[in-house]
Amino acid sequence: MIDKELYLRELEELVNVDCGSQNVAGINVIADKLTGWYQDIGWHVTRHDLGEMTGPCLEITNKPGCDHYDYMFIGHMDTVFPDGTVAKRPYKRDGNIITGPGSEDMKNGDLAMLHVARNLSREALDRLSICMVYNPDEEISSVYSKAVVDEIGSRSNVIFVMESAQKQGISHCIGRKGRLMYHIRVHGKAGHAGYIYKVDVANAIETLANYIVEIQKLGSREKGTTVNVGVISGGTAVNVVPEEAELKVEMRFTCVEEQERIERSIDELLSREFVPGTRGEVVSKALQPSWTQSEKGKAFIEKVAEIAKRNDLPFETHERGGLSDANHLSAYCPVIMDGMGPFGEFAHSEREYTTLESFEPCVRLLTCILEQI
Repeated sequence: MIDKELYLRELEELVNVDCGSQNVAGINVIADKLTGWYQDIGWHVTRHDLGEMTGPCLEITNKPGCDHYDYMFIGHMDTVFPDGTVAKRPYKRDGNIITGPGSEDMKNGDLAMLHVARNLSREALDRLSICMVYNPDEEISSVYSKAVVDEIGSRSNVIFVMESAQKQGISHCIGRKGRLMYHIRVHGKAGHAGYIYKVDVANAIETLANYIVEIQKLGSREKGTTVNVGVISGGTAVNVVPEEAELKVEMRFTCVEEQERIERSIDELLSREFVPGTRGEVVSKALQPSWTQSEKGKAFIEKVAEIAKRNDLPFETHERGGLSDANHLSAYCPVIMDGMGPFGEFAHSEREYTTLESFEPCVRLLTCILEQI
């Protein structure tokens, strides 16, 4: 029997904790609550210390000492919201709708993992080795926990990423775009703006403007490649020819070929001299690879679809443009399903919500998979 009232009480406890990625104390509060709840049902908790800049990564299993997992579930304990958000808009339930910071991203999924553990049969628990992983920094690209998470993932046959499902909880993620981020700086030559034609000056902003136009052209609707120059800066005063200018751009892509096309295009762009005397350089570059479904993953998803149909549970799949831990875990485990948590919408905003009615089907589907595959 899946206990919805218990779920609601626990969700209220988790939502009413400020735990942005930089709030180590708040993340530790979440970790302590999860640790206690799992220990209450006899599961073993290992807390991986990731340093003073973040909270712990939890590795929770029904079989301590196991060096291999049949199934790994992963959720994250951090949110994107600043301290004080809970005081402004705490947990609230209005019938089927539940709001509050992290209600959709992803405290609903964190709790669904726990309730899967609670509702598995003794036979399944004896037969399977299962690991529940909670990391503290997914919202900042898992910068501290990635090595630990990937190591656990490399020892797992199947991984469920418990981000929220879409389309009323019936549509689950089977692929995600990758992301390239560039920070580009242009160097020019400063001088008095009134003497542009008489002295040796070079306007860095003019070159930056050319970069912006050319970079935005790299997007492709047909191939699903998006480009967004999101931050620009430069210059000191209107009567001074700007010596420096900068931009930050994010590109998202579905395949390696598009990633490589973008990288070649940026290299070629920086080799061009739009304004004599200026030059561009890459200050930093960050890559998160795309995740495309493996053949093993496709075969597993077919089995899941059969189980859903057999148990009268709706099931659909889709791909997403956003990132998750699935992007880096896909290099270590060939079978991953994402968006396996309860339904929710409007993550990272004040409109964020999840639904109570999507909780039980979520837990039922996952327990059926573990019981029947």
